[in-house]
Order: sequence, then C-alpha cells, then structure tokens
Amino acid sequence: MVTRRKFISLASCSAAALAAGMFRPALAQSSMTKLFVGFQAGGGFDAIARALGEGLRSHLNSTVIVENKPGAAGRLAVESVARAPADGSTLLVTPSPVLTLFPHTVSRLPYDPLRDLVQVARLASFDYGFAVNTSSNITTLRQYVDAVKANKDLGAYGTPGAGLTPHFIGMILARETASPLLHVPYKGTAPAIQDLMGNQIPAVCATAPALVTGHKSGRLRVLATTGSKRNPDLPDVPTFAEAGVKNLLIEEWAALSAPAGMAKDIVDRLNKAVLAALADPKLQAQFKLQGFYPAGSSPEEAARLLKAEYDNWKSAVRVLDFKPE
Repeated sequence: MVTRRKFISLASCSAAALAAGMFRPALAQSSMTKLFVGFQAGGGFDAIARALGEGLRSHLNSTVIVENKPGAAGRLAVESVARAPADGSTLLVTPSPVLTLFPHTVSRLPYDPLRDLVQVARLASFDYGFAVNTSSNITTLRQYVDAVKANKDLGAYGTPGAGLTPHFIGMILARETASPLLHVPYKGTAPAIQDLMGNQIPAVCATAPALVTGHKSGRLRVLATTGSKRNPDLPDVPTFAEAGVKNLLIEEWAALSAPAGMAKDIVDRLNKAVLAALADPKLQAQFKLQGFYPAGSSPEEAARLLKAEYDNWKSAVRVLDFKPE
C-alpha cells in the first residue's frame, strides 16, 4: 500500500512514469480484503458474501476472505467496519435494514450509517412473505384477515425479533386492514418457521427466501409477498398490492459498504469490480439459490437508495408509534 509519507517521498517522480502506470491506487497493493458479515456462517448473507468474495478475487488482484461477526442482529459487524481504516481492505455485506431501519428502532446505536459508512454498491434485492400453516385451510390474505377478525387468537404472528422489518410488516398489515394482530418475537427466523409448520403459531412473517421451501413442500402457505412484483420463486403467490393491501410495498437489498472517508478512486474501483462479478452467470445462480436477485448499482445510486429508505423508515416508525428498545 502506498502510504501518504511514501507518496510524498515519491512526488518528485516524473509525470511520464505516472502516466505509464507505475503507481496504482492503494487498493491495488492490498494483499487481503475482508468482507464482514454480521451473521453466522451457513446463512443466506454469509453465502452471498462468499460468492461475492470468490467473484471479486480476480477483479481486485487481492485475497478476499469472509469474516463472520454475528451478534446484535448484524450491528456488531457494522460497528467493526465503521471503525476500520478506509483503505479498501475492510468491507461490509449487510441487509439494508441494519442501515435504514435500526437507526430508528434501536436506542444508543453505536454507528450512524449516513456518517460512518460510504456505500459501494447495492448487490441484490429481496422481499418478505406472510405465511400461515396449511392446516388452517386459509388460502388467501382476505380469508386470513376475516378469520382474525372472527377469532383474534389467529392474529398471533411470529417474526425473527422485535423491531425488525417483519415486525413492522405485521404492524402495517394490522393498520391497513383494522385487524387485531399480535406480534410474537422469536430469536431468529428458523424457530418461528418451525413453530408455524408444527402448528404452534398461526402465522409467520419472514424473508421470502426463508419461506420458499416450506411453501413448495406444502408445510406452510405464503399468502402474500411485499415486492412490487411477484417473487420469482413464489409465482403462485400474489403481492400484498394484488391481495388488496396497497400500502405494503417493501423491497430491501444486500448492501456493500465501506468505512467513511474512503477515497473516491478506491470506491469506484471497488464498484467496478463488484459490477463485473455480478455479471457472472455462476455468481448470479449462487445468489438466486439463496433467494437473492442480483441488482448492482453505482455508489451514488446506492447512497441515494439508502438515504431514501432511511427517511421512509423514520417516518413509518413514527406513524406506527414504535418505541425503540
């Protein structure tokens, strides 16, 4: 890596040498790039980070490793990256709600995503689904809403935890349909889905990828998804808009972020490498296997999207009168 001191000492070198490409940006000299993921190995975001890392190796001329730092629903990894040197050697792969929603639902958050991070690219998009147990014989969202109004016990819905996007989807659904839904937080998605399939809870809201296998096997039934169009893995499931709930459109994404203060040339080079990696059909297939749909962007587009969703969630949390933990 060319440090500032070394650069000053080399400043007398000729412009011709620079033009010939003798000196590369700091990123090119880095021997290792770490992709921090705030979740355990084996999960969806770990899988796409590893696929991305594999795709970036040749484009960055660098060894790329995935560093799992689970805890606090992904927040520990964000904090680690926010405090790292802004030299391109430390990056963050995270679901966007950790950056857009948590600032409004978590007290004393140890990072400010707008101040402490720079956006390199959007990587992929994903949506959410609302599901019931197949033993209920409920096949549509309207039937579910009517059943809950007739029997409020059916309004209990499980999610991976309080203050996460699925929690708010339930709150919005309750508000839009005047239904007495009751939030039941679990410690993660898997136990909530297990209880749903075991008929221990009437409904669950989770990421669509987490519900696909159960839906296709008939062990649960997804009633609606939150995207602007039908989820490709759930083509028989309507969106909330198609099911009659117009104000429940939520599409989130996997973000690639870096510590704030990173030089623009490094950000641009990282972005170029990411877009090249995302163009690889093999990587696209690996993403889609996890239920994520490749959706690259420029750094500027990623930053605008982050700010827009940050503001949207700020307003939604206030309207829903959610009190941060």
